[in-house]
Amino acid sequence: MIAKHQRGQGKTEMLNTTIMRGQDLSEAQIDFMNKQRLMEYGENTKDFKKNELASIFFFLDQAESVKAFGMLKPLNIIHDGKQCPILGISNIIAVEKGRGYGKLLMQAIKEYLVSKHMNGLGFCDHEICPFYVQCGFQIIEGLSSRFQYLYAQQDGQKEKLDSPRGTIYFEGRDKLASKLLANDEPIYIDVPFW
Repeated sequence: MIAKHQRGQGKTEMLNTTIMRGQDLSEAQIDFMNKQRLMEYGENTKDFKKNELASIFFFLDQAESVKAFGMLKPLNIIHDGKQCPILGISNIIAVEKGRGYGKLLMQAIKEYLVSKHMNGLGFCDHEICPFYVQCGFQIIEGLSSRFQYLYAQQDGQKEKLDSPRGTIYFEGRDKLASKLLANDEPIYIDVPFW
């Protein structure tokens, strides 16, 4: 799926948003994302080939030059004994900062969530929270500390996030955020933190 965006004042800049499944990523796209993650975070902890085949990737590009990318990871959370499907917001990177590319990418992700009636949920450092609010997402403070990875000991992964983070949220049709906030019960996830 490709969506087209025009932006600029007086100057037309044609941007495309390409949406694709992880199983359809090319080696060049995977290499590009790995390099950008190293530049952005100083490390790359993602194995896109192995662990993200069902994830939905968004690429904002202009003339085949990627300006921003991100993904939504289909997963389930378990809260109050009920399994709830969500799309985990992850790997949001604007390659060129300060040009509005990240905002356009988040707009495409939000439109996708609306079209699928799905909840979108992710984690970010507190200083980035205002960006997501500007993009139409909500931030739920304190929620990240309630998430626990079910298979942490078996997989040698962390059971909880190292430090509290902002929880990025887009409310789907089922109003999951209200349910999560109604009590202080742990929220279990069946994948490592995305």
